[in-house]
Amino acid sequence: MRKQALQDVEVAKRDVIEGLVKGLEVIRAFSDESVRLSASELSDKVGLTRSAARRYLLTLVHVGMAQTDGHQFWLTPKVLSLGHSYLDSARLPRAIVPFLQRLTTQLQESTNYSVLEGDDVVYVSRVNAPRLLAPGFDPGTRLPAYTSTAGRVLLSGLPEEELHAYLERVELVAYTHMTVTDKNALRRELLTIRQDGFAVTENQYEVGMRGISVPIKSRRGELVGALSVSMSIASCSRAEAAARCVPALQATANTVMLWI
Repeated sequence: MRKQALQDVEVAKRDVIEGLVKGLEVIRAFSDESVRLSASELSDKVGLTRSAARRYLLTLVHVGMAQTDGHQFWLTPKVLSLGHSYLDSARLPRAIVPFLQRLTTQLQESTNYSVLEGDDVVYVSRVNAPRLLAPGFDPGTRLPAYTSTAGRVLLSGLPEEELHAYLERVELVAYTHMTVTDKNALRRELLTIRQDGFAVTENQYEVGMRGISVPIKSRRGELVGALSVSMSIASCSRAEAAARCVPALQATANTVMLWI
């Protein structure tokens, strides 16, 4: 079965439009650190010649997804339509929102649905807690999976061979003074999460932030995502937070499983 799947991927690669692939790389090249890019800067980031980079940027301007002052380029809100197309067409991200709403009402904390994409966790759906400043990540946010509670839950659900390959290739960067950067320590934690069925992390990507997460599985046992709660660590102790949130998260995940 796996061999057939690999063959299908090889066949599909012959039909890939490389220009579209590169165009998506160009859009992703813009980030918090690179809000504005010149053609030269873009060429360095995505491996294009300067003239090719400029043509890609001018194409984005032509379709309304970028603007320019003649030297630098920046994205426009129209780019968000790409993400909305996914949210509008994908069944689970839309259907899970009512479950998140009930969970947020029950716990009075922000809740998220996330998926694993490559080595990153992507936050797909979110419901904010009813307070002025609610910690958490907006839909579309991507983080290195090891820095996120949801990401660690999803990594823990990988087959052993895939988990080993991930740990071999990933570079563990410290985002806070408490980020886990030792691969052996991370592996031990992932195995504990796999056994316990939930994860609690603190101060891993952002100081003062706690995440609690459980896996969401289909009735066939397939891991389809992670359900998580985001909160300030000042709100209560780690043990109190886990005791209050884990049962509610697991109950919601089990309900979603029956629906999938």
